[in-house]
Amino acid sequence: MRTRWNCTRLVGLSSGLLLLLIAACGPGAGKTPEGSPIRVEITQMFITVQNEAGLALRNVKVQITPYGGATNFEVLIPRLDNGEKRDLALGNFRGLDGTPFDRRVVRAKSVVVSGTNINNVEVKVEVGWK
Repeated sequence: MRTRWNCTRLVGLSSGLLLLLIAACGPGAGKTPEGSPIRVEITQMFITVQNEAGLALRNVKVQITPYGGATNFEVLIPRLDNGEKRDLALGNFRGLDGTPFDRRVVRAKSVVVSGTNINNVEVKVEVGWK
């Protein structure tokens, strides 16, 4: 009986270590790489967008792309100044037909943020959903 308990404990411990190793070595989804002109961070309730392009951005479109691509959910920010940070609630994202984004229904694939700076140069960043 005692060896059975030790075996179960060993399997549980090794499974936990394996999961920790996979999480630590996996890709850093949900955040943009260093040096990107737009920084994106995905949390449980918000998508945070920060302009680090050096110039103000106009017509910034933040888009959630689901698997299957049936419809994209988006929010439009008219202007995002240099260094400005915006927290966008996931409930504010809408599809083309007005359908609100719901994490329980839609399986998101990535977030695409695009806009043009004041010199009409397009800036675009895509971040995988975590």
